[in-house]
Amino acid sequence: MKYAALLLLISLQSYAQDFTVFAHRGFRGLHPENTVSAFKKTLHYTPVLEMDIMISKDMEVVVTHDAVLNSKLYTDASGEPLANGYTPRIYELNAAEIQKYHIGITPHPGYPSQQQIKETIPTLNRVMEEVTAYAKTHGMQRPKYFIETKISEKTDHLKHPDPKIVVELLMKVLQKHTQPQEVIIQSFDPRTLSYIEKHYPEYETCLLDGKKIPLSVYLEQLDFRPDYFSPRFEQITAQTLEESKQYGIPLIGGNANSRKAVDQMKKWGIRYVISDFPYEMLTD
Repeated sequence: MKYAALLLLISLQSYAQDFTVFAHRGFRGLHPENTVSAFKKTLHYTPVLEMDIMISKDMEVVVTHDAVLNSKLYTDASGEPLANGYTPRIYELNAAEIQKYHIGITPHPGYPSQQQIKETIPTLNRVMEEVTAYAKTHGMQRPKYFIETKISEKTDHLKHPDPKIVVELLMKVLQKHTQPQEVIIQSFDPRTLSYIEKHYPEYETCLLDGKKIPLSVYLEQLDFRPDYFSPRFEQITAQTLEESKQYGIPLIGGNANSRKAVDQMKKWGIRYVISDFPYEMLTD
């Protein structure tokens, strides 16, 4: 009996160590999203940094969720709201021009506990240089990255270049700063993931569930097999769990900001969950 109890304890401890929260936009519930300071602070809670990338006019990979700057979050160089509701498009600005806009000055309407820290939109190159150095200085493990390519067919050549160019620019940065096992590339648009599968198979991919359809239906439509599938918590059904096991494609639980939702996904055997807050700070 004691031996069985010990095995169970070891198993539970191992499972707890395997479970990881991916810091959505650098835990935007606490920090200005997708910024260097956010990612550094996040490393004190988890090594996995979730972020979004866009491409600038001069073909730099920049870290931001919005193809068009959100006037509710960003300010101009003087810290004033964007004039007359002006919302610049990232793909129409050079990286140096993008640096003139700031986030973290205006309180986030959806996250009242978010710290106000004046920050700029960083390049991916800068993020990886600084967070890697920060982790080394503080004796932390090397950061891992869950990176979303923000593209869609409807906005090709309007808000971003074609998928091949996006991937090649991204890979140039990744190969400079990371090892393939430290990165998962995610997208709602399967074209970047398909290109990666064919040309950079050493990198793992994750298909985000934007259509809210079963994994089996996606697999019938795709010309590749993603390494992970990520539905939101509300979209996970018994069929989702069964098909994940059937096809050998693990789930990454989509954005969940309640302890109840995250604990439920843990009970389902989902090892990775995306959240705007560290697990320790989640409430029901």
